[in-house]
Amino acid sequence: MNKRLLPAVAALCVGLLLTSGCLCAQGAPEPIPVSAATTPSERLGAGWWKARLEMQEAKAKTQHDTVFIGDSITHNWDNIAPDLQKQYFGDVLNLGISGDKTQEVLWRIARIDWKVVAPKRIMLMIGTNNSGHGAGEKPENTFNGIKAIVRYLRAACPEAKITLLKIFPRGANGQDPKRKLNDAVNARLPELADEEHVFLRDVGPFYLMPDGDTLNKALLPDLLHPNKEGHRLWAAAISRDFLRDYE
Repeated sequence: MNKRLLPAVAALCVGLLLTSGCLCAQGAPEPIPVSAATTPSERLGAGWWKARLEMQEAKAKTQHDTVFIGDSITHNWDNIAPDLQKQYFGDVLNLGISGDKTQEVLWRIARIDWKVVAPKRIMLMIGTNNSGHGAGEKPENTFNGIKAIVRYLRAACPEAKITLLKIFPRGANGQDPKRKLNDAVNARLPELADEEHVFLRDVGPFYLMPDGDTLNKALLPDLLHPNKEGHRLWAAAISRDFLRDYE
């Protein structure tokens, strides 16, 4: 296929999967409302983003038991904690890209041949950039973007177990406007988890001070991204549950 057609084809495939009734064995799923957050989009104009994408797609030409999907918080496993990623999770196809929102993830995952990757487990966290860019996406739209991603992955790799993480807390405390947007998204995420194929987990409380509200700057110095110790805590909190074989 002409490579110039791939982005358009990817977007078309996502659109069909979001509205098609073939994804649900119990009947047609409800359509997902269209918004920027549910419309596949790319950032090929950024050279570093394109390079990261090409590296990921090259790795995706082989099978991987474990896949991470997300934004800079996930991307940083490769940047600041590759040793911990290997120690706790083994071989990982890390599909995190800094700055990505739900719409970029939708665009990227539609380009991958998931029959080749054939993952056993996927860890997904996305949405903080939807809340954080500009005035912030409406929580309903961000939630629908995440819903679209989960729906796509369930169709593309039905044998995989998906661990959906609540969006990590951000900002100094619960009064931060962007954290409030994320909290509103997180409140809806249980709707996507059936604890059979999609498992909802929450690492966020581990990043808060004892008051349950103030962000621990020793773990997230910039009030958004975990440092290496923050990644170690994340791994310790989730790895055993994530790697076990769900029955």
